[in-house]
Amino acid sequence: MTNIGIKIAKTGYGVGDGDKRLIYHSNYPLLKIFQHGTGTLTLSGGVGSKTIYTHDLGYKPFFYVWINYIDIITGSEVEKLRMCSWREYYGLGVWNKYYAYATTATIELVVSSAYAGNETLDYIYVIYYDPIA
Repeated sequence: MTNIGIKIAKTGYGVGDGDKRLIYHSNYPLLKIFQHGTGTLTLSGGVGSKTIYTHDLGYKPFFYVWINYIDIITGSEVEKLRMCSWREYYGLGVWNKYYAYATTATIELVVSSAYAGNETLDYIYVIYYDPIA
């Protein structure tokens, strides 16, 4: 690694203490944000899905989606903007499937909740890309 560029060291260390003591080095590649935003997903009978973003990247990008979680009995919010996962989440009176996935053209959000009511959930998303790929 060359010694040219920007370096930021961890607290208590200097930039000359080695790369493992750095929190940033401009010679290392970082995730680049392609798009970010917010929206709502309306559940009907506890189920809802939505294309949250259409992109023209031509590959499945790395992304994160956070969404409000609701109680399966009351439909009330139990956790604000929890990261969507690809598995069921059990606990806090919640038994729901909240997941998102990427295609080569879209980011999709799906909720299949044990709560059978109608709710509107807030979400946020960040899509990353590699402009070289």
